[in-house]
Amino acid sequence: MKKSLRITLIIILSLLGLAFIINEARGKGDFKIFLEAARALKDHENLYYFWFDLGGGASGKYFYSPLFAVLLFPFSGLPHFIPNMIWLLLNVFFLYRIWMLITDYFKLEGFDSRSKNLLLGLTLLLTIRFIHINFGMIQMTIYLLWSVLESIHFFNNKQKLRGGAILALAINIKILPIVLIPYLVYRNRWKPVLITLVFFLVFLFLPAIFIGFDYNNFLLAEWWKQVNPLDNHQLVESAIGIHSLTALVPSLLHEISGEVELQRHIVNLDLKYATIVLNTVRVLLILFTLYFLRTPPFKPAKSKTHEIWELSYLLLLIPLIFPHQQKYAFVLMLPAVAYVIYFLIFLYKFDHQEFLTWRWKIVILLLILSFILTSISSDVIIGRTLNRITQHYKTITYGALLLLIVLGMCKSSFLDNISWKNPK
Repeated sequence: MKKSLRITLIIILSLLGLAFIINEARGKGDFKIFLEAARALKDHENLYYFWFDLGGGASGKYFYSPLFAVLLFPFSGLPHFIPNMIWLLLNVFFLYRIWMLITDYFKLEGFDSRSKNLLLGLTLLLTIRFIHINFGMIQMTIYLLWSVLESIHFFNNKQKLRGGAILALAINIKILPIVLIPYLVYRNRWKPVLITLVFFLVFLFLPAIFIGFDYNNFLLAEWWKQVNPLDNHQLVESAIGIHSLTALVPSLLHEISGEVELQRHIVNLDLKYATIVLNTVRVLLILFTLYFLRTPPFKPAKSKTHEIWELSYLLLLIPLIFPHQQKYAFVLMLPAVAYVIYFLIFLYKFDHQEFLTWRWKIVILLLILSFILTSISSDVIIGRTLNRITQHYKTITYGALLLLIVLGMCKSSFLDNISWKNPK
């Protein structure tokens, strides 16, 4: 492609992207909930009690930390368009950094521009639904994904204070990135863990400077009631928009009415036993992390490829094992998708005969099926009626579980053992 044509294309795509962001910033995404919660700080109200109005008959609850509300307080008096626009533009930066951080793990020296474009294009295709949902709902998950990858980048480059502050703030805002703490312990990275925990404690009580200790402690207690993953109200979720294991497993084992009147349960166990099975599946998936770690405790990852492989699994695990996960949470599959696409392109270029074996044909077939279940099920493609049915049956969760299997089959050690000096 000629340089002038490439520049013209970049300008056109940038203008289209800006128009898209402006349009989304005018909407009533979840950021309005965050801003309304920040506004409620003035009257020392319980942020976790109210259903905040989103307009058009929609409403939502606030599930984030007291500190996040305090950070947003200066923006709460502005027209919503302004903080929405700022946040969406920041998300563009976060996506750029996410891609740079992921591809830094890959051996791209033998990749020509066509292969690099294919890597980017296929990764975008397989995750665009969830990227779009995060922009449309003006959500936080892209930021959380960036925080995890950026903090690891800083830890790897001996900038532990920066890494610890970024990771601690992300955990404080939304508890999900806490999965990184046991991972860092396993990898014998005690200093990053300690720095992160210190920052986390500071961030818990920092709002007290602005809103008082009593009110901050009250909000922390109310917040924990909302996010405690072992609380009974988090073990069964029937809402059509929830897509984690808490929505899938109990609905298969116990008759749980949903918004679509179609049977899902294959047996009808007592709810107590259904939740036991749910927690067992959760534990098994957590223990399956050892399959990806592949080394004894307190040893570093074998290679950069190994590190992104295991991080991809941990990030993919988050929307599966945590309760109250909606579609936007599955943007956390982006590193896993990028890794698998990179793996297949690398294999095709540097060991073409192996690529043609049945094992990798099965991997590609499972990846396509995962894409169908997670992305082709969008209402934009199949319409709202069929989309509600796919949500009722939690096809996104099934697709994520299939991706987990694909990721497990694409072992990092396989790539590390391939010579990449003579590409096809």
